[in-house]
Amino acid sequence: MEHLPLISIITPVYNVEQYLRQCLDSIIMQDFQSWELILVDDGSTDNSGTICDEYALKDMRIRVLHKENTGQADSRNVALQLAKADLIGFVDSDDWIEKDMYDVLYRILIENQADIAICGYFLDYNDGAETSCCDLGKNIVYGRAEALELILEDKIIKSFLWDKLFRREVITDLLPKFYYYEDYATLFKWFVNAKKVVFSQKPEYHYRQRKGSTDHDEDPLKKYHFFVAEQDRYNYLQRNHLFLERSKEFSAKVVKIGIQETKEIVRYTKDRKKGLHYIKKIRQELQQYLPVECKELGLKKYIRLWNLQHFLPWYIFSLRLSQLFVFKKRNRTRYYE
Repeated sequence: MEHLPLISIITPVYNVEQYLRQCLDSIIMQDFQSWELILVDDGSTDNSGTICDEYALKDMRIRVLHKENTGQADSRNVALQLAKADLIGFVDSDDWIEKDMYDVLYRILIENQADIAICGYFLDYNDGAETSCCDLGKNIVYGRAEALELILEDKIIKSFLWDKLFRREVITDLLPKFYYYEDYATLFKWFVNAKKVVFSQKPEYHYRQRKGSTDHDEDPLKKYHFFVAEQDRYNYLQRNHLFLERSKEFSAKVVKIGIQETKEIVRYTKDRKKGLHYIKKIRQELQQYLPVECKELGLKKYIRLWNLQHFLPWYIFSLRLSQLFVFKKRNRTRYYE
């Protein structure tokens, strides 16, 4: 009789040969040993696929699927269909984890009869610097309504897959394919299905900050997709009659994100023609959320919205001009806000 693992860990892999061994070693070295690891090689063109096969030969708990490149979300969805365990975790292939991470997540989930367990994380930079997030050392238990509210705010509980352990039954919505920020657009829906969520405020996951990852890419399509993800959140809440008393607030948040993403595109996208295309798309899609009051946005964003809607050339020129006088560094990592 086959002995089923308690946790299925899902890791999509694409051209990360420089980081992959550190990731896989950190999983193999876990204190918690009843796991399987599903590696989905998403059409890598470097040695990542070979490294996956090498580790699968060394550890029978590791399974490898090689497929054509269809994106990270699809890789995760495919692995979800293959997972044998009732608990699901995610580790990104360029990151690594502390040796007690899954021991902590499993223990607090079982002890608290929770549906989702969360831990803190580290931000690790290429220069060796490291910052810890959620390092209070406390366990906090949330009911469904409070947990859902917190992930929608995206401050205390972030819309990341990899710092969490899920009961399989809460994962009712798959991740949208060919869509950046698919976790932001989907994860809160899993929280709708969770009666109880427990949070260990102790950093256990190492989130590598590197140029080329989704959070550090200046492609205007990715900025547009973040705006679309915010719209998806709002529309889902409306369809399912959730937090209707805060509809005005969530609608204003969509507008704030639209303004923020157009600003980012203007200031940091090198391909100006492509950038203008997505600025116009965002401007058009914002129409359905207007009018919005100044007090909902703040004066600065309200003025920017007015210029974006009515004086687009001036909006672009003024942002580029102001950028010349900005000497402080951009945030080292992009948070969802």
